[in-house]
Amino acid sequence: MSALRERMNILLIMTDQHRWDTLGCYGQTACRTPHLDGLAERGVRFDAAYTPTSPCSPARAAIFTGLYPHQNGVLENDDPVNPAAPTMASELGRAGYNLGYAGKWHVDRDKLPSDYGFRGKDFPGYGYPPTQGLVEGLRFMNRIKPAPHYADYLRERGLEPPKVLEAYYGANPGQPGHEVHALQSGTIEQSFEAMVSAQTIDLLREFAQEREQADKPFFLWANFWGPHTPILIPEPYWSMYDPASIPEEPSFSETWEHKPRVQELFERFWGMRDWGWEGWREAIARYWGYVTMIDDLIGRILAALRELGLEENTLVVFTTDHGDMIGAHRLIEKGPFTYEESYRLPFIAAHPDCRTPGAASDEFVYSFDLLPTFCEVAGLEPPESLAGSSASILPTMLDASAPTGRDSIYTSFESQVFHAPNRMVRTRRWKFVYNPSDIGELYDLAQDPHELRNLIDLPETRQVQRELMALMRQHMVRVGDPMLGRFDRIRHVY
Repeated sequence: MSALRERMNILLIMTDQHRWDTLGCYGQTACRTPHLDGLAERGVRFDAAYTPTSPCSPARAAIFTGLYPHQNGVLENDDPVNPAAPTMASELGRAGYNLGYAGKWHVDRDKLPSDYGFRGKDFPGYGYPPTQGLVEGLRFMNRIKPAPHYADYLRERGLEPPKVLEAYYGANPGQPGHEVHALQSGTIEQSFEAMVSAQTIDLLREFAQEREQADKPFFLWANFWGPHTPILIPEPYWSMYDPASIPEEPSFSETWEHKPRVQELFERFWGMRDWGWEGWREAIARYWGYVTMIDDLIGRILAALRELGLEENTLVVFTTDHGDMIGAHRLIEKGPFTYEESYRLPFIAAHPDCRTPGAASDEFVYSFDLLPTFCEVAGLEPPESLAGSSASILPTMLDASAPTGRDSIYTSFESQVFHAPNRMVRTRRWKFVYNPSDIGELYDLAQDPHELRNLIDLPETRQVQRELMALMRQHMVRVGDPMLGRFDRIRHVY
């Protein structure tokens, strides 16, 4: 392998709140994602990829640091990252990488990408670009002053700010006026997501030149705000999918019988109990349109990578922070639940030296495995603090048949809307969820893949329940989970 290939560039593309089953390469036949499908054809698709936590900030901080929330300090949205934690910036920076960032941040309350040494535009906090009247008629987050970069993007290109032409606002009493989906005037070029693509390509051009002049590799992290609600998209994406063609979610029949009370409260919080499938399929059709729009913009980034001669020397990874219920169990977004729609991720890695292009791996991986993986790509030993949490999955990126050595997944959650911590352990067949203040959950994923029947405390599942609790305790010890003491005090009641 040449010295050039030894110093591999890294391009990480992330979406926000993206269901894994909206991609064609994962078996979706209606929602079109040709560019991400093409990326999977030249790399490895991971079929058992999970976030170690939720919601946005905890999930993103976990990816950034390779650590669980209790280790990096980000337990809830907008918490600050522990300054002692290793990060992608600190590790790849010391390896001599150029650092680039485009789009959504929402990782650290106290520091911005530029504070970590990234080149690009800062979007503090959630950083939603079109607020405070920039997009006429938009109500979402209008009390928050946006960074100027989206307005600059439109002005520099001679584009008019778009308007909201049609919207559905839902009935959430906690967030009145929050659009669920809205039609934007103009074209894709006027969307803030096109800005993310354009800024990513600008950084690629800068880094390509510096790579040629000084053989300096780069790490570039591109982050789209979608398909997270509000689903603000222009034509043709708004009308691309017929709502009437979308079949009902199998878990839409959820009754909340023998389930934690907070899950039903979460449904009530969003004010969508009376939607019916007719209402939900309208939102899903727009969500799919958003997914296809972002896929088209990712296609632009991948085309630029190819045109700049970087494709053969760049590891490209696509994933998201966490999933979205978007109708499953009559829920939306993410919250105090661990259903597959929320925790399972789309995850694709295209390494130039991949020996099994187009293959799929069913090995358990986490999104926060990316930091130690990138360290290995850069020729670094991963920080010692990552031991027992994340681990490099570079061998599986190179060969889909390479094992990760994991037989289960462990996740932690603290708060989203409701403070209702939980811990989850998932094996190939079973899922056990520890809810400290409510009933636990046990699902047989082979017989009940949509997690409708909670088998906790049934005589016929008593033995597997005990085995999974013992496995959960092993994970708690492994990662030093502060929930361990509480778990030990009450697990005899399970």
